[in-house]
Amino acid sequence: MPSLSIVIPVYEAEAYLAGCLRTIVGGGDRLEVVVVDDCSPDGSRAVAERFAAADPRIRIVSTPQNAGSGPARNFGLAQATGDYVWFVDGDDELKPGAVERVLAAVEGPARPDVVLVQHEKVRDTGAVEIGELAGLAADCPADPAGFTLAEWPRIVDYTHTPWTKVSRRAFLTGIDLGFPAGWYTDIPWTYGLLRRAERIAVVTECCYQWRQRAGSSITRTRDDRHFDVFTQWQRVWDDFEGVADEGVRVALFNHMVWHLLLVIGNTERVDPKKRREFFRRTSALYRRYHPGPESWRPAGGVTGLKQRLLAARAYLGYEALRQVYRLARRVKGAEGDKSTGNGAAGNGTAGNGAAVPGTAAGDALGSGPAADAAPSAPVSASEAAQDGAAERSAEATVPAAGRVSGR
Repeated sequence: MPSLSIVIPVYEAEAYLAGCLRTIVGGGDRLEVVVVDDCSPDGSRAVAERFAAADPRIRIVSTPQNAGSGPARNFGLAQATGDYVWFVDGDDELKPGAVERVLAAVEGPARPDVVLVQHEKVRDTGAVEIGELAGLAADCPADPAGFTLAEWPRIVDYTHTPWTKVSRRAFLTGIDLGFPAGWYTDIPWTYGLLRRAERIAVVTECCYQWRQRAGSSITRTRDDRHFDVFTQWQRVWDDFEGVADEGVRVALFNHMVWHLLLVIGNTERVDPKKRREFFRRTSALYRRYHPGPESWRPAGGVTGLKQRLLAARAYLGYEALRQVYRLARRVKGAEGDKSTGNGAAGNGTAGNGAAVPGTAAGDALGSGPAADAAPSAPVSASEAAQDGAAERSAEATVPAAGRVSGR
């Protein structure tokens, strides 16, 4: 039995799959690779077959019909035989030595249920951003070689992608936690996994390279399926209904608010004409799961202002704040052009899903080439009056800024 199964869901990854597999096969003989062909219409399967013909550790399985990355991972998990399972995307790559570092973490006496691994993001411009796990781990109050979510609630701030988690297969199948259909399926899977794990460990050396390419990621695709994020976060809260630990619920709420504001702030994801509805649904989740003023209060600065506007359901105030922010970015970019000769606007780091909540990157109201797209849908007089009243009551609705616990 191999120590590690690497499961790769594949759909339209022909251009990148060979690069992905090359970074895996050098990891020794204690692993197997399960390539899940999710009825890909391109030559992805042929690439996988070429590698499998030369390497018996590689197996190819096929889904009966295209179902998306989440169900494809479920399908691959059912075929895996390793002690541990690592979900890897076919257009990404592993860092040199990644398999060895993971095996060192899982083959020791600790036998963690879940291992969190550090990652880096490589943009199509070549820019590299290091994931936040090492910084979070530096503040871990528990043993980083084995802890629970209750012992370190802030770990929910680490990216909720499946490829940053290596799970003990018997644990994963025993809790019967699969990926649901739709977009953002990694959200309920990640937090369900962390909630149930009795021993979580971290590998702070970089193991995974997330290759973010234009048009290849849902984080850079405008589509109504971004509204799936509300269904997935509701699944999380339904799953955590019986969890009374205040620190966990506060940390989860804080991360949810950050994430939803990140999605709505990125015009590459949410159609500006549908931003009002997205804001309304974000506000509804905010108000429904707010832990109460004794446990959580808005942060300071722009972040806190956005949170107050959510609490007050004040969409017009939020949209005005977006416009001010975009104007400030254009002015700053123009100043950068004059002083350096290089355009500075449009190069922010928000909108990528990997920034840390509470940082300037994570709190941006919108960035990227589509940040100056068309404004939101016209607002009726009655809607304007309703929003105006909500904005005027914001101070009465939300406690004074300054979070008091949970972080």
